[in-house]
Amino acid sequence: MDALLLIDTDDASYPSDDAMETLGDIVTRTRAVGGVLIFASTKADLADTPDGELSIFVPDEEDLVLRSKSPDVFEGVDDLAAGLHDLSVDRIIIAGADATAAVPGADATTGVPGAGAGQVTTDPAAQAGGDADANASSAGTLGAVYASAMAGLVCNFDVVVLSDSTTDPDGNLVAWGDAAADAGAMVKKTADTWLRM
Repeated sequence: MDALLLIDTDDASYPSDDAMETLGDIVTRTRAVGGVLIFASTKADLADTPDGELSIFVPDEEDLVLRSKSPDVFEGVDDLAAGLHDLSVDRIIIAGADATAAVPGADATTGVPGAGAGQVTTDPAAQAGGDADANASSAGTLGAVYASAMAGLVCNFDVVVLSDSTTDPDGNLVAWGDAAADAGAMVKKTADTWLRM
């Protein structure tokens, strides 16, 4: 069975109207078939926000609403993986807002994926073009969608990343799809993704 995991789809974090419309289609399909729909927030400033206001897709009483203290929702929510396995979920379809600071596996000097031998660049000086203080707090930081997708793989789920519904903080589609695919995730367009219930 599939679960649709939407991360940080609040109004401020998910500004792309195109991605919102595209993702809205699969949210509607998931609800229509009674699928597992999970809304997760990794934003500390939204900890006290009512569940129904946590996402632009308005979670209802049938949906699972989670708050994670970590970008990796499997780390930030106790027993999430075990609970999903208990529900017979074996594939997670994931999308939302992601603030990955660098393309995982890209060389810091060239930006070419694969040149970094599969590692996220964490050298603040390289990230900031020589100024170690400019980006020291975000250099090599994985965003919530990427971190959670990789954790889902480790937790023995098949993972599908929706390439046309996962955006950066500026509303642009993320650039790490190839790195996710290299790690074992499937990267697909939303319209090409069928739900297994």
